[in-house]
Amino acid sequence: MFMVDQTERAARLLVRAMYRATDGECRWWGVPAKLNDLTKEAIEHAVARGWMLDRGDSVCLTDAGRDLVRNP
Repeated sequence: MFMVDQTERAARLLVRAMYRATDGECRWWGVPAKLNDLTKEAIEHAVARGWMLDRGDSVCLTDAGRDLVRNP
């Protein structure tokens, strides 16, 4: 049985939430200054996987991130 770790799961949920919040379009989304550690790790994981771009104060889904939601 394959187990997805907590950071992977959080990253996937974050990508899905961003997709819904942006209607699947390429839009930068402001990131709150105070995030919990899991959310920070999820953003880092999503960036490492190529699902998001991060410019410090905001994030944006990539084509790969949108494809992840469209084709899970």
